Amino acid sequence: MVRREQYERLERHLRSDGRKRIEMTFAEVSAIVGAALLRSAFDYQAWWATDPKHSHAVWLDAGYRARPSLTAQRVTFIKTAPG
Repeated sequence: MVRREQYERLERHLRSDGRKRIEMTFAEVSAIVGAALLRSAFDYQAWWATDPKHSHAVWLDAGYRARPSLTAQRVTFIKTAPG
């Protein structure tokens, strides 16, 4: 199971990148996090929802929202606020 601290690696990555639009494969996200994503990330759009109650949704803290493509196993992070 991936811990909150591991997801914070993704937050730091997004903050340091800073582009308005960042496209990544799920495998690239896993590599940054340092562990496999939960199966839910591959099966449910809601896992990527813009919901601060999701402890893994660190992209919100970095000022992004996530737009996943489950079939392509890719996610686009779109800058929505300063992060």
